[in-house]
Amino acid sequence: MIQVVIMNNKLAIIGTDDRLQYLKDELSENLEVKLFSTMVWNDEVENAIHDFQPNIVFMPIQAMKMERPFALPSTCELLFVGKKYEEIEDACNENNRKVFYYLEDEPWIWDNANLTAEGFINYFYLNEKQSVYNKRFIITGYGRVGKRLAYALHHLGAKVIISVRSENQLFEAKSYGYEIEALDYVIEKLKDPTVYLVNTIPSKWLSNEDTIFFNKIIDLASKPGCLLDSSENIPENYANPTSLPGMYFPQDAGNLLARSVRTQLALLEGDNLC
Repeated sequence: MIQVVIMNNKLAIIGTDDRLQYLKDELSENLEVKLFSTMVWNDEVENAIHDFQPNIVFMPIQAMKMERPFALPSTCELLFVGKKYEEIEDACNENNRKVFYYLEDEPWIWDNANLTAEGFINYFYLNEKQSVYNKRFIITGYGRVGKRLAYALHHLGAKVIISVRSENQLFEAKSYGYEIEALDYVIEKLKDPTVYLVNTIPSKWLSNEDTIFFNKIIDLASKPGCLLDSSENIPENYANPTSLPGMYFPQDAGNLLARSVRTQLALLEGDNLC
């Protein structure tokens, strides 16, 4: 474990994800930590955070609902940000405030991908009440989550097909023994009412009408997900279970976040000592 000696620092954690309580517990040894369990920025929350006067603020992974303009106390010197969104950009640029986008932290990304893959398997067991063995899964996208999920499913005896647009990723997947198909042809060539399509691509590419060609679409990409029309007419065989690590493994996921925060604080402490 990375040890960080920090005196008289206050950390405000904002969000309702279950993993945040474990993040708080892990960091309380070195910091005065307070958890604000909300996803709405309003007068009450702003006043409470300003009264606490933290010099470090940890924002939730998903964007908050803004009921008033976002403003952090002047004491805030370091901001940990999940997803970037317009309402907090000005706060990130105020007073030479240091900002760390923890979703871009490479060690955290890979460790979280492992938890996401394991979380998907747990989700599949609980919701489908079937074995993974000998089932066919099309995984669209071959980034960190796609790679870890393909590996996990393959080793449980599933038949894995990787579908992306990138030729480099397609042939990388083929070199690991997976079937492959270009994303542009996934509907035309791979439609099968017994196949599960698992999306990890964080953009809209799948027509709502085309979901009928598969057993189920399980979308692991952050909202709004992969459906081209995501505002209405959501197909019955579509699911978007986001934050699987926080849902099934909040302690492990919270500890991963704590490690990322500790690493960044240690780097900043080193800079200050130079």
